[in-house]
Amino acid sequence: MRKTLVYAFAVALTVATVSYTVVAQQPRSRLDAVRARGRLICGVEGATAGFSFPDPTSGRTIGFDADFCHAVAAFLDVPEVEFVRLTGATRLPAVASGSVDVVFRTTTQTISRDDQVDFGPVTFYDGQRLLVRTDSRIRGLNDLNGARVCSQTGTTSERNITDQMRQRNFRFQLITFATPKEAFDGLAAGRCDVWTTDASQLTAFRATAPNPGEFQVVGREFSDEPLTPIYQENDSKWADVVNYTVWGMILAEELGITLDIARNPGRLNEMASRDPIVKNYIEMKGGAMVRSLRLVGNYGEVYNRYFGPRSRTAITRNGTRNELSRDGGAMTSRPFR
Repeated sequence: MRKTLVYAFAVALTVATVSYTVVAQQPRSRLDAVRARGRLICGVEGATAGFSFPDPTSGRTIGFDADFCHAVAAFLDVPEVEFVRLTGATRLPAVASGSVDVVFRTTTQTISRDDQVDFGPVTFYDGQRLLVRTDSRIRGLNDLNGARVCSQTGTTSERNITDQMRQRNFRFQLITFATPKEAFDGLAAGRCDVWTTDASQLTAFRATAPNPGEFQVVGREFSDEPLTPIYQENDSKWADVVNYTVWGMILAEELGITLDIARNPGRLNEMASRDPIVKNYIEMKGGAMVRSLRLVGNYGEVYNRYFGPRSRTAITRNGTRNELSRDGGAMTSRPFR
């Protein structure tokens, strides 16, 4: 009997020791680090019209991607966002090393990248096309034999165009740049015959050029580019913050909760009294999503702010996957309950 008790005690002590060791070795979530710091460090491109760019008046970083950074910070009730400009080649290493908390930077989700970082929900569905001078003979991929092609280093665009050219056995010269602006400037200066990347970036740079009429986006989309935020792997608490911020902005549009309504407690409470889904949404995590909406608005408002028909960088949403799923698109949330 005594031996049995001693054995049982030894087993219990071993289990307790192992359990304590496992708990003690659990890594600290970035969620705790960001709250303790009081500042979100968010990676962006920083010079792409529409997505992230300097405000002409204040100089601060604004744009579609930048608004998502602000929304994540507001979700956590963190007062400050520090923007870090990253290139296509430096964004994944910055996330993997932990020098940034999250990146919103026109990043395509791919299986090879998933070995290095984790991905959040899609914020923008895109596809690759071509930008040429209006007087160019190039109207599509089949016109690129012998062409000089501008692209960005470390992007899916670089790999996609290389694959397309090799499939056709075309001769071509690939000229790579660190940033989209440098690639566009290369086209404008005549260093290449065509610049290829996501259609949204081509449209934005053409629209903001001093002479937009000199350039034309041509050809059909020849790739699928679901653009998502990225963050360090294996941190579920931090992933939940980023993911549910994005989903929450989409759900707000579905529910009809706008920036103005979020800033009006009376109207918000009226909606909550009629709809239990709205009630759950606004009460979730102490009103986390309400803080985000009061700052930047819902997904549709952010989209229209930078890509709507009245914006300089207008990119149609109608008939694309960037519409809400109820309207035939692919944008949808997860339940908030």
